[in-house]
Amino acid sequence: MKKIILVILMIVYVQAVEIPKFKIMTENYPPLNMEDKDGNLAGIGVEVFDELLKRVGSSQTKQDFELMPWSRAYNIVQKKKNSVLFSTSRTKEREPLFKWVGPFGYNINGLIARKDSNIKINSLKDLEKYQIGTVLNDVGELMLLNKGISKENLQSVSGKNAILKSIRKLDAKRIDMFSYSIDVAKWAMKANNISFYDYEVVYVLQKLGHYFTFHKDTSDEVVAAFQNALNEMHKDGTLEKIVKKY
Repeated sequence: MKKIILVILMIVYVQAVEIPKFKIMTENYPPLNMEDKDGNLAGIGVEVFDELLKRVGSSQTKQDFELMPWSRAYNIVQKKKNSVLFSTSRTKEREPLFKWVGPFGYNINGLIARKDSNIKINSLKDLEKYQIGTVLNDVGELMLLNKGISKENLQSVSGKNAILKSIRKLDAKRIDMFSYSIDVAKWAMKANNISFYDYEVVYVLQKLGHYFTFHKDTSDEVVAAFQNALNEMHKDGTLEKIVKKY
């Protein structure tokens, strides 16, 4: 009986909150967000947010999502009201910039190098003699900058294929390491017939949660509606089912 009452109260609460029409943005970050072979958006984050929109009573669907370079979307969500970006790693520096809903997953960020480079990293001080590839404004870049690594040591790229561009640079020895999500980098390598066996993680930076970030002026009631819907997806097994699919 208590569970039934809780569900009824949640439905009434969601219906009472007016959900605005959002500008919803994501990047190519498989398996969280990506284009499938037919050019349609897919991935864990895409499916989760599509389900969240249904549960909060929005008329929007994944057909309204826009795929764009991370740096562009990251700038837009900070400036444009009623905008949402995913999948975003939650860090101390980013905390005051957005309203947050999540987490719906986690990832480990680290430095990936070619095995034949024989790079050994014992502390961040060791990075000063290397060139490190990053995706512009990605958490893998921001972590290094916040830890005092000079911009002169970083080679940033942007655009739709930024991940693959950095991996290609690593393969061609134009950079020494690539700072990124380890799982996403592995996924990108596999999708492009690149064996991760030839690479290794030489330094782990941090484990972070994946979140949906809303413009900071989004009302707390709207954010709470999305968070409550995500909590229900955790409880009823929907989130686990989507994750297992990928």
